[in-house]
Amino acid sequence: MPGSDAMTPEQRRYVVGETVISVVINTVISVGFAWLMFGGASSISMRAITLDSIPQSFMITLMSVLVPGFLTLRRLQVGVLAPLPGLPPRWSLPVRAVCAALIAIVAGLAVHAALGTGWVADVGFSTLLAVKIVYGATLAAVVTPFMLRYAMRRDI
Repeated sequence: MPGSDAMTPEQRRYVVGETVISVVINTVISVGFAWLMFGGASSISMRAITLDSIPQSFMITLMSVLVPGFLTLRRLQVGVLAPLPGLPPRWSLPVRAVCAALIAIVAGLAVHAALGTGWVADVGFSTLLAVKIVYGATLAAVVTPFMLRYAMRRDI
């Protein structure tokens, strides 16, 4: 990961803290949208869950990059957080967020399709929630620290 070995303990704590917040928020949002989309249905097709991974992947990644990223940029501007050494990113934060979100769609479709292929045709609502919680939390846990390290390279 970019700059991970050059991070101070304070920077490391910052990344971990922001990642935990991102995971919690995105897990709650995943549950909320699963409830809105499937509303406690007794049987949900794996195809529907796979298709639902498109907006879930896009939005979780977008929010896991933009919100902590803008907070980080602000903290760098006011001097509360020290920047990481290295070249600043080539692309702006919003461009990085959209690119990461598009990549997450492809990865999310692949993961969900692999889970559904040959497994079962339909699942219950509790299984759907478990899949959405694990996927949303994992996606936020992977994307947030990775992209925060780029933001900390002072792209203001």
